[in-house]
Amino acid sequence: MTVRRIAAHLLWTPGGIVRHPVAEVGEYGDVRWIGTSADPDREPFTAFFAGLLVPDFPRDFRAVFARMQMQLDIPLAEALAAVVTPGCGVPVVISGLDYETLRLTPHSCIMKV
Repeated sequence: MTVRRIAAHLLWTPGGIVRHPVAEVGEYGDVRWIGTSADPDREPFTAFFAGLLVPDFPRDFRAVFARMQMQLDIPLAEALAAVVTPGCGVPVVISGLDYETLRLTPHSCIMKV
């Protein structure tokens, strides 16, 4: 059983945004553990991604993200709450955000991790 460690600038949860997350992800994309680190980009044996880590994003992540990009006026937390179902998706990182307002921009992109 393969477990990967992933870190990012931010993590989205239904309860709010977590800064400096480190997550352990199973081979099927299930997030098994989430913690924080003062320096997530320096954690040993950990892949670091710039952006917002979102566990349980829908498996058809590209199509869902394309629809989200057509509604840039909706706050990202609200848009994610509408599409994420805990325990039923894949982990992704969304980058190219407006970090001040936490909104998508025309330059935002998504990557399955």
